[in-house]
Amino acid sequence: MPTSLMRIALLQPCYWPEVRRGTERVVHDLGAALARKGHEVTLITSHPHRRESRPEDGMRVIRTRRPPRFPPLRWYEDHLDSLPAAMLYLLRGRFDVAHAFHPAYAWGAAQAQPLGAPPFVFTFHGIPERRYLVQRRYRLEMMKTAISRASRVTVLSNAAAVPFRRYLLVEPEVVPGGVVGADFAVEAGRAQRPTLVCAASLGDPRKRAELMFAAFAELRRKRPEATLRIVRTRDPFMSPLRPSLPDGAELVDGDSTAALAHAYSSAHASVLPSVGEAFGLVALESLAAGTPVIAARGSAPAELLDEGRTGELFDDDEASLAAAMDRGLALGEQDGAVAACRIAAEPYEWELLVARHEALYEAILASSRSG
Repeated sequence: MPTSLMRIALLQPCYWPEVRRGTERVVHDLGAALARKGHEVTLITSHPHRRESRPEDGMRVIRTRRPPRFPPLRWYEDHLDSLPAAMLYLLRGRFDVAHAFHPAYAWGAAQAQPLGAPPFVFTFHGIPERRYLVQRRYRLEMMKTAISRASRVTVLSNAAAVPFRRYLLVEPEVVPGGVVGADFAVEAGRAQRPTLVCAASLGDPRKRAELMFAAFAELRRKRPEATLRIVRTRDPFMSPLRPSLPDGAELVDGDSTAALAHAYSSAHASVLPSVGEAFGLVALESLAAGTPVIAARGSAPAELLDEGRTGELFDDDEASLAAAMDRGLALGEQDGAVAACRIAAEPYEWELLVARHEALYEAILASSRSG
């Protein structure tokens, strides 16, 4: 139990309802869980409209205006344009601790420290491989600055920790994402036809939509009645592409948590063909809904799965993915699959994980007081 209540700032440049990807859901669920514990939580974010501040789900959400992004800025890290306004609110807020979930905002928190900004945690929601680190001008330098000045640095999985050590020479703490199981444990019942669902943002090339579509076409030669449901997602920054759907695939609504939960629960298995996935929150949500997951062998989502019981793994090729889809459909039909998947998700309940974050923040505060 925390010894005292804290004033906590969460720093994330995009948020609901504009974007509902994994990071945005993690930030929402963590903030709401901290607020339920009695902490004063403020989320500092941005959007393309005029500034607004209002209470949402127990938090105070401050949305600064994100100015238009001119082409030369695309050479640099995303969201630097909204950083000055966000840091101004961080400095004004008299917070005990801040938690940044994006490299630009973590760098901003580091730059604001000499001006009186609070100590901060930097949680990196990605895989810091060399290609990523050199893809934008000064990204590597900004990452190093944020890491060196952060009180603690965390990642979501062991798969993310390995390249963090290799390329950034830092040992991060692994603190996984979480799920509110009750939000996803709906009893929709499996669809009559063998059905796969994919909730990944397929406009992001790392999600490998074309590989999944090719594997699904191969699956349909064996199971012509199979259906692939693609959950609509919105993210103009990380997922700008709009891939064409193959035969047998259809779009379904997933903008609300209830709709997303129904999409998972009514499918026999979910598919996450991604490479370079730092955690795979959609895999955890699928498990919480009672639906097995198909993921790449050796990936971060694979860390969540018990192969042959709560999911199926594939090697990095079309035929292997098609075979895993076939096994996943069969797995979802088995008695006990729903219960096994939900049990696998239980250690990631936010009501359990929020205590780890409280302990993290308190350790930082204790260190800053003693220092």
